Amino acid sequence: MQVETSEGAPRVAPPHLYRIAEFPELFADACLRNSEGDLKFLSFYGRDGSVKQFLAALELGAGKGGVSRFYLVGKDDKRHRVEAGSASNLSMYSGRLRQNLFGPLSQTWLYDGTFAQADRANRIGWLLHRAAPGEDQDQVHQILADKAWALTCQLAPVALLDTWRQPIQDWCRQTKSYEHLDDPLYPPLGGIHALRVSVTDHLLRFVSAGVKSGQLPV
Repeated sequence: MQVETSEGAPRVAPPHLYRIAEFPELFADACLRNSEGDLKFLSFYGRDGSVKQFLAALELGAGKGGVSRFYLVGKDDKRHRVEAGSASNLSMYSGRLRQNLFGPLSQTWLYDGTFAQADRANRIGWLLHRAAPGEDQDQVHQILADKAWALTCQLAPVALLDTWRQPIQDWCRQTKSYEHLDDPLYPPLGGIHALRVSVTDHLLRFVSAGVKSGQLPV
Protein backbone atom coordinates (compact mmCIF):
# COMPACT_ATOMS: atom_id res chain seq x y z
CA MET A 1 0.00 0.00 0.00
CA GLN A 2 1.44 3.35 -1.00
CA VAL A 3 0.13 6.51 0.66
CA GLU A 4 2.45 9.39 -0.10
CA THR A 5 2.74 12.83 -1.55
CA SER A 6 4.11 13.29 -5.05
CA GLU A 7 7.46 14.21 -3.43
CA GLY A 8 7.50 10.86 -1.61
CA ALA A 9 7.22 12.32 1.91
CA PRO A 10 4.24 11.91 4.24
CA ARG A 11 2.18 15.02 4.81
CA VAL A 12 2.58 15.77 8.52
CA ALA A 13 0.22 18.74 8.83
CA PRO A 14 -3.07 17.92 7.10
CA PRO A 15 -4.91 21.02 5.85
CA HIS A 16 -8.37 19.75 6.78
CA LEU A 17 -9.54 17.61 9.67
CA TYR A 18 -12.87 15.87 10.20
CA ARG A 19 -14.12 15.42 13.74
CA ILE A 20 -15.45 11.96 14.57
CA ALA A 21 -18.87 12.96 15.94
CA GLU A 22 -19.26 10.06 18.36
CA PHE A 23 -15.68 10.47 19.64
CA PRO A 24 -15.06 14.24 19.62
CA GLU A 25 -11.45 13.93 20.80
CA LEU A 26 -10.54 12.11 17.57
CA PHE A 27 -9.96 13.76 14.20
CA ALA A 28 -9.60 12.13 10.79
CA ASP A 29 -7.62 13.52 7.89
CA ALA A 30 -8.50 10.89 5.26
CA CYS A 31 -11.28 8.39 4.66
CA LEU A 32 -12.29 6.01 1.88
CA ARG A 33 -15.60 4.17 1.60
CA ASN A 34 -17.02 1.82 -1.01
CA SER A 35 -20.33 2.26 -2.83
CA GLU A 36 -22.19 0.89 0.22
CA GLY A 37 -20.57 3.37 2.56
CA ASP A 38 -18.43 0.66 4.18
CA LEU A 39 -15.13 1.80 5.67
CA LYS A 40 -12.10 0.90 3.56
CA PHE A 41 -9.48 3.32 4.88
CA LEU A 42 -9.35 5.77 7.77
CA SER A 43 -6.47 7.90 9.02
CA PHE A 44 -7.15 9.59 12.35
CA TYR A 45 -5.41 11.31 15.26
CA GLY A 46 -5.97 11.33 18.99
CA ARG A 47 -4.61 10.55 22.43
CA ASP A 48 -3.96 6.90 23.19
CA GLY A 49 -6.93 6.51 25.53
CA SER A 50 -9.40 7.94 23.02
CA VAL A 51 -7.95 5.84 20.20
CA LYS A 52 -8.28 2.66 22.24
CA GLN A 53 -11.86 3.52 23.19
CA PHE A 54 -12.78 4.05 19.54
CA LEU A 55 -11.12 0.82 18.40
CA ALA A 56 -12.85 -1.15 21.17
CA ALA A 57 -16.23 0.30 20.18
CA LEU A 58 -15.66 -0.72 16.56
CA GLU A 59 -14.69 -4.23 17.58
CA LEU A 60 -17.77 -4.66 19.76
CA GLY A 61 -20.24 -3.35 17.19
CA ALA A 62 -23.62 -1.81 17.92
CA GLY A 63 -25.14 -5.06 19.16
CA LYS A 64 -22.73 -5.23 22.11
CA GLY A 65 -22.70 -1.60 23.12
CA GLY A 66 -20.16 -0.42 20.60
CA VAL A 67 -20.69 1.28 17.25
CA SER A 68 -21.27 0.00 13.73
CA ARG A 69 -21.62 3.46 12.18
CA PHE A 70 -20.04 6.84 12.82
CA TYR A 71 -19.98 10.28 11.23
CA LEU A 72 -17.13 12.51 10.15
CA VAL A 73 -17.93 16.22 10.50
CA GLY A 74 -16.03 18.80 8.48
CA LYS A 75 -15.48 22.50 9.00
CA ASP A 76 -18.71 23.16 7.13
CA ASP A 77 -20.57 20.95 9.68
CA LYS A 78 -21.50 18.53 6.90
CA ARG A 79 -21.82 14.98 8.24
CA HIS A 80 -20.29 12.10 6.30
CA ARG A 81 -21.64 8.66 7.25
CA VAL A 82 -19.22 5.76 7.58
CA GLU A 83 -20.49 2.19 7.93
CA ALA A 84 -18.10 0.32 10.19
CA GLY A 85 -19.90 -2.98 10.67
CA SER A 86 -16.88 -5.01 9.55
CA ALA A 87 -14.23 -2.65 10.90
CA SER A 88 -12.99 -5.31 13.33
CA ASN A 89 -11.71 -7.20 10.28
CA LEU A 90 -9.63 -4.25 9.06
CA SER A 91 -5.87 -4.09 9.48
CA MET A 92 -4.33 -1.40 11.67
CA TYR A 93 -1.11 0.58 11.73
CA SER A 94 -0.30 3.17 14.39
CA GLY A 95 2.51 5.59 15.09
CA ARG A 96 3.22 8.42 17.52
CA LEU A 97 3.65 12.04 16.46
CA ARG A 98 6.87 13.37 17.96
CA GLN A 99 6.29 17.12 17.67
CA ASN A 100 2.92 18.82 17.66
CA LEU A 101 0.99 21.57 19.43
CA PHE A 102 -1.44 19.25 21.25
CA GLY A 103 0.79 17.04 23.35
CA PRO A 104 1.35 13.30 22.82
CA LEU A 105 -0.82 12.14 19.92
CA SER A 106 -0.99 8.97 17.87
CA GLN A 107 -1.90 8.59 14.22
CA THR A 108 -3.74 5.39 13.37
CA TRP A 109 -4.64 3.85 10.03
CA LEU A 110 -7.47 1.37 9.63
CA TYR A 111 -7.51 -0.20 6.19
CA ASP A 112 -8.77 -3.09 4.12
CA GLY A 113 -6.09 -5.77 4.06
CA THR A 114 -6.28 -6.00 0.27
CA PHE A 115 -4.80 -2.48 0.13
CA ALA A 116 -1.57 -3.67 1.68
CA GLN A 117 -0.58 -6.39 -0.76
CA ALA A 118 -1.61 -7.28 -4.29
CA ASP A 119 -3.56 -10.49 -4.79
CA ARG A 120 -1.29 -12.06 -7.38
CA ALA A 121 -3.32 -15.26 -7.60
CA ASN A 122 -6.38 -13.32 -8.77
CA ARG A 123 -4.30 -10.53 -10.35
CA ILE A 124 -5.90 -7.70 -8.35
CA GLY A 125 -4.18 -4.81 -6.61
CA TRP A 126 -4.90 -1.38 -5.15
CA LEU A 127 -3.14 1.96 -5.47
CA LEU A 128 -3.53 4.82 -2.98
CA HIS A 129 -2.30 8.35 -3.49
CA ARG A 130 -2.63 11.39 -1.27
CA ALA A 131 -2.55 14.64 -3.22
CA ALA A 132 0.08 17.15 -2.16
CA PRO A 133 -0.97 20.76 -1.46
CA GLY A 134 -1.48 22.53 -4.78
CA GLU A 135 -1.67 19.31 -6.78
CA ASP A 136 -4.56 19.53 -9.27
CA GLN A 137 -6.79 16.78 -10.61
CA ASP A 138 -4.83 16.41 -13.85
CA GLN A 139 -1.65 15.79 -11.88
CA VAL A 140 -3.41 13.29 -9.63
CA HIS A 141 -4.83 11.42 -12.62
CA GLN A 142 -1.40 11.28 -14.26
CA ILE A 143 0.26 9.96 -11.11
CA LEU A 144 -2.43 7.29 -10.72
CA ALA A 145 -2.15 6.37 -14.42
CA ASP A 146 1.62 5.93 -14.13
CA LYS A 147 1.30 3.77 -11.01
CA ALA A 148 -1.59 1.81 -12.53
CA TRP A 149 0.49 0.93 -15.56
CA ALA A 150 3.37 -0.24 -13.38
CA LEU A 151 0.99 -2.42 -11.32
CA THR A 152 -0.72 -3.76 -14.45
CA CYS A 153 2.66 -4.91 -15.77
CA GLN A 154 3.46 -6.53 -12.41
CA LEU A 155 0.17 -8.44 -12.27
CA ALA A 156 0.05 -9.53 -15.90
CA PRO A 157 1.29 -13.08 -16.52
CA VAL A 158 2.67 -11.95 -19.91
CA ALA A 159 5.10 -9.17 -20.73
CA LEU A 160 3.48 -5.88 -21.71
CA LEU A 161 5.38 -3.41 -23.88
CA ASP A 162 5.39 0.24 -22.89
CA THR A 163 4.30 1.13 -26.43
CA TRP A 164 1.01 -0.69 -25.70
CA ARG A 165 0.25 1.43 -22.65
CA GLN A 166 -2.29 3.86 -24.11
CA PRO A 167 -4.62 1.34 -25.81
CA ILE A 168 -4.41 -1.06 -22.88
CA GLN A 169 -5.17 1.61 -20.30
CA ASP A 170 -8.01 2.97 -22.43
CA TRP A 171 -9.47 -0.54 -22.54
CA CYS A 172 -9.03 -0.94 -18.76
CA ARG A 173 -10.90 2.29 -18.07
CA GLN A 174 -13.74 1.40 -20.44
CA THR A 175 -14.21 -2.08 -18.95
CA LYS A 176 -13.76 -1.03 -15.29
CA SER A 177 -10.55 -3.01 -14.98
CA TYR A 178 -9.38 0.28 -13.51
CA GLU A 179 -11.95 1.35 -10.94
CA HIS A 180 -11.74 4.39 -8.70
CA LEU A 181 -13.14 4.32 -5.18
CA ASP A 182 -15.17 7.49 -5.70
CA ASP A 183 -18.87 6.80 -5.45
CA PRO A 184 -20.74 10.17 -5.54
CA LEU A 185 -22.67 9.25 -2.40
CA TYR A 186 -19.50 8.33 -0.52
CA PRO A 187 -16.68 10.41 -2.01
CA PRO A 188 -13.09 10.21 -0.77
CA LEU A 189 -12.35 12.61 2.08
CA GLY A 190 -9.05 14.31 2.75
CA GLY A 191 -7.44 14.40 -0.69
CA ILE A 192 -6.82 10.66 -0.82
CA HIS A 193 -7.52 8.63 -3.97
CA ALA A 194 -7.77 4.87 -4.49
CA LEU A 195 -7.69 2.86 -7.70
CA ARG A 196 -8.37 -0.86 -8.09
CA VAL A 197 -6.41 -2.63 -10.85
CA SER A 198 -7.69 -5.97 -12.13
CA VAL A 199 -5.86 -7.95 -14.82
CA THR A 200 -8.56 -10.30 -16.07
CA ASP A 201 -8.50 -13.02 -18.71
CA HIS A 202 -10.53 -10.61 -20.85
CA LEU A 203 -7.60 -8.21 -20.80
CA LEU A 204 -5.21 -10.97 -21.80
CA ARG A 205 -7.47 -11.88 -24.73
CA PHE A 206 -7.57 -8.19 -25.72
CA VAL A 207 -3.76 -8.12 -25.73
CA SER A 208 -3.56 -11.35 -27.74
CA ALA A 209 -6.08 -10.10 -30.29
CA GLY A 210 -4.31 -6.74 -30.50
CA VAL A 211 -0.97 -8.39 -31.25
CA LYS A 212 -2.51 -10.58 -33.95
CA SER A 213 -4.33 -7.64 -35.58
CA GLY A 214 -1.36 -5.32 -35.38
CA GLN A 215 -3.10 -2.87 -33.04
CA LEU A 216 -0.42 -3.74 -30.50
CA PRO A 217 2.72 -3.95 -32.64
CA VAL A 218 5.58 -6.13 -31.46
